Amino acid sequence: MRPTANRPILLAALAVAIAAMACGELERDNPMDPAVNGGLTLRDQLIGSWSRIEMLANEVYTFKVDGRAQLQSYSSPSGGEIDRNAAFPATRVRVYEGTFSLVGNQLEISFTKASSNDPDDQVSPPATRKQVTISISRNTLTFDEPGGKVHYTSGT
Repeated sequence: MRPTANRPILLAALAVAIAAMACGELERDNPMDPAVNGGLTLRDQLIGSWSRIEMLANEVYTFKVDGRAQLQSYSSPSGGEIDRNAAFPATRVRVYEGTFSLVGNQLEISFTKASSNDPDDQVSPPATRKQVTISISRNTLTFDEPGGKVHYTSGT
């Protein structure tokens, strides 16, 4: 067998290797790519309840299939520990209701109603719409807020 007989095979293998390298990184980890999250779109993943439990911000966002959104904000009027299952006066719950839209990874929430379980609490919906860039990785929803990233966990 002459040395030039293997040349077409070697050239083909070299072409395949170069083409594979030219494609760059082949890993699929873009949160906007439905294949990364089992075929679910970002909107599909957003539907449900997302909880944030921190000393200064104890809240639950709920996003529904029909485009409705709700924010429940929990606080302790006495400054003590927050028990989401406790009634007022131990725990104050402010509820904001409205709608949401998601274009790409840009989430916009417009609240139109507000209420509180504290009879003396005068609460009204925010005057402006909330607009944030979001990402979802596993069971964590991240809002990219002007003051930094805010993380919510799936479920309540």
